Amino acid sequence: MTFDPVVSLRAINNERLRRSLGWGEYRDLGGALALTSDAPIEDLNRIECFTTDARRLDGLLDIGFALLRAFDCAPAVCVTPLDRPASLVEQLRRRGLHEGERSVTMVHRGNATAIRTNPDVQARHAEPDDATTVRDIVAAGPAKWLRQLVLASTIESMQHPGHTFYIGYIDGQPAGCAHLLVDGATAGIYAVATLRAYRKRGVSSTLLAAAIGDAQAAGCDVIALRTAADGPPRALFAALGFDVAHESTLWVTPDPAT
Repeated sequence: MTFDPVVSLRAINNERLRRSLGWGEYRDLGGALALTSDAPIEDLNRIECFTTDARRLDGLLDIGFALLRAFDCAPAVCVTPLDRPASLVEQLRRRGLHEGERSVTMVHRGNATAIRTNPDVQARHAEPDDATTVRDIVAAGPAKWLRQLVLASTIESMQHPGHTFYIGYIDGQPAGCAHLLVDGATAGIYAVATLRAYRKRGVSSTLLAAAIGDAQAAGCDVIALRTAADGPPRALFAALGFDVAHESTLWVTPDPAT
């Protein structure tokens, strides 16, 4: 699809709103935003959303990187087509950063009723007592920090309007989940996850159909999600009617051990 800066900005703002609830803390640097958290990953400890000019960029990066180091984090920057000035990427290269993870923000262009669902999957809205179930699905691995952040964010989000969590059940057992955040006419879909034992049974598709249907019923004309630039999830979302709105690149500091 053709790049639309307005659509991309709405999707980015929705994602930032979601991150601010339990995932991390934003600080306005006066030309960019700094995101810090307790998570040991660059994606939640970075500088983003640059709106500065070339003359102020160098000093802004100095301030942002000093802040990250104060939190024991290496410099990291998320770059999207909306960031300015155009010299940002070259400045990051000069400072020794390199391209890390790439992701794509995708926007739904279809209709929820056209998504093929599995009638064996019972999708329902999660209640506050279901927060630990959401955590156990999204953070099914051993990472303690991820389990803590997912639980904190889920509990916090459930206390704010516009947030809906979905759990999909098969034979009465929780199999997958998803999170919808409606902010005005913009919706973001997050935490789409299926437990390994239930994969390839239409759990995610069924939950996405429910979330998209609710977003469309709420009057949202932008329904977005973000996923890795490469890999099966992108292909799945494309098959369900999502088109790429823009690509983001996380610029990171080289690991001194490599």
